[in-house]
Amino acid sequence: MVEKKIAASLDRVYASLIDPKWLEARCLALGELSASCKTKKSPSVVVTMKRRVRRELNALISKVLNPESDIELEERWSAEGKGYKGQLTLQIVGKPITVRGDFELIPDGKGCVYRIQHHAKVKVPLIGSVVEKFVLGQTEQGCADELGYLADFMKKNK
Repeated sequence: MVEKKIAASLDRVYASLIDPKWLEARCLALGELSASCKTKKSPSVVVTMKRRVRRELNALISKVLNPESDIELEERWSAEGKGYKGQLTLQIVGKPITVRGDFELIPDGKGCVYRIQHHAKVKVPLIGSVVEKFVLGQTEQGCADELGYLADFMKKNK
């Protein structure tokens, strides 16, 4: 589980997390090679992103993953209670790897808290569980970096 308290209003944080331009800028600021994002509002909000990333891989993991990968991500947000909840699906293009997550953004005093639980599934014989642990670790570290960037952005742009 990744959790981050953010010293900004829930509405302000939510607005950034569904803003395609902000999300693209965040990805590039964190070193991703490219990022494109779209948001569609129906009853809920659906954020779709395509990202190109570069990661350092050990010999075993490089049997399954490439150092550069394209990632497709979809987040579905819905208002619930005084906050927001949702699910994400992340697919590494062309690889038998999927990450799912359940997240929430809830008020907390004068700020808010973002919480997410990730689950990785790798369909590779013999080394699938090793790759799952690697992908999950990379996903959670990336998420923590993104939330750190968000918290810093909110602090600097009050």
